[in-house]
Amino acid sequence: MKSEEIIWVEQIVSGGTDAEKAFQALSVKYGPRMYTQIFRIVQNEAIAKDVLQNVFIKIWKNLSSYKRESSLYTWMYRIAHNEALTMLASESKRKHLPIDNSIIQIIPGNQALDSLEGEQVYQLLREAIDSLPEKQAIVFELKYFENQKYGEIAQLTGTSEGALKASYHIAKQKITTFLKAKLNH
Repeated sequence: MKSEEIIWVEQIVSGGTDAEKAFQALSVKYGPRMYTQIFRIVQNEAIAKDVLQNVFIKIWKNLSSYKRESSLYTWMYRIAHNEALTMLASESKRKHLPIDNSIIQIIPGNQALDSLEGEQVYQLLREAIDSLPEKQAIVFELKYFENQKYGEIAQLTGTSEGALKASYHIAKQKITTFLKAKLNH
């Protein structure tokens, strides 16, 4: 983690007089990137702004639980991504829109998966992704759902493209195994 980020995290967690200023600096630095990621998922400006606001509230409340095992942005990105998917699912339920069934491509020809409704596919996929190690889950989400290039993901995560390709391949295998086990029980 960069030294300025360490200082910001410590100031925010301590709750001292500089906490608000540090949080403002954090939101100025990462807000636009997170907004872009959120917008790619929800495809609606107003919803993306609402999600971003919720994300920053969660970051403020949960920053003390940040363990520095991954970069600060990776940790915040995960919160933003999950919050965007949650909002998308709730909007989908409210409007009775099906969630994209693109995950079916991972296990072609699986009749049990083909027969599920969008929300059921979403829930199963969410369970499968949540079972992955954090970095693997992020790589899978960025590549599969957001169709980002390995070079972009490498910049985001600070991981080599070769390692990302391997991580994505392993994540797909684990998700496939997870879904097959759930669907064939």
